[in-house]
Amino acid sequence: MSEPKSHHYVPRFYLERFVDAQGALWVYDKSQDRIFSTGPAGVAAENRFYEVPELAEIGKSPMLLEHQFADLESEVCNITNCWFRQLELGDKVEIPNINREFVSLYLSLQLLRTAEARAQIVQFNEAFHVLKGQTSAVPPSDPRDLHTQLIWYDELVFEIRDRIKECSWLFAKNESSQPFYTSDHPVLIKASDSKHWIQGPKVFERGMYLVFPLSPIWMLYCHATEDKYEPLKKFDGRISPVKFDEDMVNHENSGQVGMSNRFVFSVSSDFTFAKEFCELEKGIKDPNRPRYEIDPQKLTH
Repeated sequence: MSEPKSHHYVPRFYLERFVDAQGALWVYDKSQDRIFSTGPAGVAAENRFYEVPELAEIGKSPMLLEHQFADLESEVCNITNCWFRQLELGDKVEIPNINREFVSLYLSLQLLRTAEARAQIVQFNEAFHVLKGQTSAVPPSDPRDLHTQLIWYDELVFEIRDRIKECSWLFAKNESSQPFYTSDHPVLIKASDSKHWIQGPKVFERGMYLVFPLSPIWMLYCHATEDKYEPLKKFDGRISPVKFDEDMVNHENSGQVGMSNRFVFSVSSDFTFAKEFCELEKGIKDPNRPRYEIDPQKLTH
C-alpha cells in the first residue's frame, strides 16, 4: 500500500463541511487577492509536510505522524457529525468525557500543525536566537524537523489538550446571510478582553477563549473557566442564546482572514468582507510577514 504524499494540515473531512451544493470549496488567496473554487483535496496540503525520514532508520514509516492524524480525524469526524444531529434537534449536546478528550486533542494539534503554525515556530526560533546573541537561525532545510519535533512533544500537546478539555464549550448558530469563514489556520484564540486574537497557541493565558468554526452555520467556543467566564460553566454543551447578525459573523470572520497564513475558505464565492478587511490591514496579506518582534526584556508579538 502506497504512503500518502499530500499531507493536509487542515483535514479534508473538515473542509468538506464548507463546500457548496456542487461540492466546490470557495477560496480567497489573500496574498494574491484572487478568488477560485476547488475540491477539499486541493488546498491546505503540501507534499510530505509531516514526513520524518529518520523514522525509517528505526524501522518505522516516515509518514507515521500523518497516519496518527488520520486516525484522530476519523474519530472527530464521527463525533462532530453526531453533534450536528443533536444541534438540529435541541439546545443541548451530550459530550461524553472520551469524546471531549478526542476533540480537545484534535483542537490542540490543529493549533500546532498548520503552515501558519510552522511559520510562527520558525520565526519565534529565529527571534529567540537573536535575543540570546546567537547568529544561527533555522536553516531552510530544518523547518519541518523543528515543526514535527514540537508536534511530537507530548507533554506540551497534552497540557494544551487538558486546558481545552476543562473549558466551557458553547455552540453558536449563525442565522444571518453571511456564512462563517474558515481558513488554513482555523483554530483561533482570543484574549480575555475579547479585543484581540492571540498569536500562537497561548491557551494558558487567563480568561482566554478558543474559537473554531465547525461549519458555515455553527461555531464552537471553548471558554476558560476562570475570571468573568466562570458563570458559563452551567452552559457547557449548550447553544448560545445570542442571535448572530451579519456584523457579529464578520467579527469572527476577521480572525480567520487575519490569522490565516494565506487562504480563507467559504461555502460562498462572495469574499467582499475578506477583501475589505485585507485592504484595511494590508500587513496580513503576506505569508512571510513578521510575527514577532524582539524586546530587550521579552519576546512580544
